[in-house]
Amino acid sequence: MGTISPNELSTMLGQQFGPTPQQAAVIGAQPGPTLVVAGAGAGKTETMAARVVWLVANGIVAPEQVLGLTFTRKAARELGQRIRRRLQTLADSGFLDTLPVDDPRHEALHNIIPTVSTYDAYAGSVVREYGLLLPMEPAGRIISDTERWMIARDVVSDWPTGFTTARSLPSIIDDMLDLADEMDNHLVGIDRVAEECRVTAAEIDGLPDRDGKALKGVDATLDSIDGALTYRRELLELVAAYRDTLSERNLMTFGQQMSKAAQLVQSHNRVGEAQRRRFRVVMLDEYQDTGHAQRVLLQNLFGNGADPALTVTAVGDPMQSIYGFRGATAANLAHFRTDFPTVAGPAPILELTTSWRNPARVLDLANTVSRWSMNTDTPMVSPLSARPGAGTGEVKLGWFDTREEELDWLADDLAARYREHREQKANGGAPFSAAVLLRKNADAQPIHDLLHARGVPVDMTAGPGLLDVPEVTDVFATLRVLVDPA
Repeated sequence: MGTISPNELSTMLGQQFGPTPQQAAVIGAQPGPTLVVAGAGAGKTETMAARVVWLVANGIVAPEQVLGLTFTRKAARELGQRIRRRLQTLADSGFLDTLPVDDPRHEALHNIIPTVSTYDAYAGSVVREYGLLLPMEPAGRIISDTERWMIARDVVSDWPTGFTTARSLPSIIDDMLDLADEMDNHLVGIDRVAEECRVTAAEIDGLPDRDGKALKGVDATLDSIDGALTYRRELLELVAAYRDTLSERNLMTFGQQMSKAAQLVQSHNRVGEAQRRRFRVVMLDEYQDTGHAQRVLLQNLFGNGADPALTVTAVGDPMQSIYGFRGATAANLAHFRTDFPTVAGPAPILELTTSWRNPARVLDLANTVSRWSMNTDTPMVSPLSARPGAGTGEVKLGWFDTREEELDWLADDLAARYREHREQKANGGAPFSAAVLLRKNADAQPIHDLLHARGVPVDMTAGPGLLDVPEVTDVFATLRVLVDPA
């Protein structure tokens, strides 16, 4: 039996629409590393699942040799369900009846157990399995952001020497946690940061005497830098005490876990060798949002040209990068090609540029804005195009003299659309659906109240949290007094 093409596979699965030429190129790419730049709404999850099914259908890999990684549990669950559902459909399609009785795909499609996980969960599994090689205790409990902040508060509150900064206690806590996170994300130790502070301070102290001839503001700027270096040294002492507290309690943050996993695989090649024997296909979702520690982890496990036959597919879009605040960088997409080289050189790059969720005019606007913000350090992203039959769509822009005028217009426009749709629905139709996207949560409550006043049913996913609801505030205050009367 010859190689099954992506279009033949789609027919076997009974899909109404076959893959586009771009999707077919990704699905049927030969084994080995591949970078896929997928625009917004381009069907990347569907294509990733179809690629796994194509590899299994052609006998290139067994389902239990598949590893899929993404950022959220919801995305991992969705990808895993799609892969398992499609493989089960393939098994039930009569495909197996066309194979020789001794073909290993019979067993493969009766044991559909791919591993699909979040990046953090996978790093945790590596630490638990191999952590003693560092050595470290592999059973440390991962703490939530709230618990982490409370521990940091205790460390800062009990600090005996005080601080040179005039910042408030909560600000010092946040600064210390931010520094600890950045150090974890970039695999940098306390000694390294302290040395950089020392060198920078020495450079400032070694500047020649300016005899009052300096440009205006230079002395003040240098004094500010010197003060920031002093403050950073104080924060480093706090980070050391904070980490000691976590270690004493056998606790760990997600950032520490990823950092430990990266250090582990970087210093022990046998970890990568074992993982490459176990997983022959690795799907890396939202790769533009990986940070330095994640890059080091994945590169040392599955890259560096250690196993050219290993199929590693990274999917991402630099224009959708959202985790820069925690050390992620879309430049990792460009680095992927050399981090995961083929025998012939850098990994090939493919694109998915048909957006399945947007009409043409919306995409024209999005492509224009994307060009304004294009980063030349990341792979160039081709303009998105609409699917056949998507229509033109409608885009409106509004300018208003005051914020209140804008909110009133928005509420009136949505209310009019809602009433019109409700009248049409009386003759049969889909439920009304609309969304308001905000740049800041402070606008959520006013918009919610304006729509509610106009009789528009509305749910709010931004704005105040549970602790701002009066009834919850009362309960929380009562519990807080009981726990801490002081």
